[in-house]
Amino acid sequence: MKVKIVLLLMGIFFFHGTVFAEAATIGEKMVGKTIKAVVRIAVATTNIEKTKKKLVKKLELMDDEKFRIRYAKSYELLKDMSPDIKTTYKITPRMTKEQMLKNIESVDKKQIYKIISNIPDKTVADLFKEYLREMKK
Repeated sequence: MKVKIVLLLMGIFFFHGTVFAEAATIGEKMVGKTIKAVVRIAVATTNIEKTKKKLVKKLELMDDEKFRIRYAKSYELLKDMSPDIKTTYKITPRMTKEQMLKNIESVDKKQIYKIISNIPDKTVADLFKEYLREMKK
């Protein structure tokens, strides 16, 4: 809950003030780096193996159509990853559920940190803006 409040306050501060209108790139970088730092802390304090097992089970129970719909939304974030990450994890617009399962099963904390670092700050800031819009509804 504290994280949501902090993120909400950051969003209000960076994106709703006219003072920062000219420095959107700086605001995006600050928001992106801050959110990625929070995610890294969450990863550091999470039992990754337990989380991976839950994700694998959930994914195995998901029908193919639902997977395609969810993956299409996720791909909007994944498409901006570095070519190295996209090649390593075979990230394509039409990734299969089987490939996603292999990716989840093979990843460790070090790799997760690398993936987090590869998410562009602008992408994180855009997702955060979208989250704030949804919260207003």
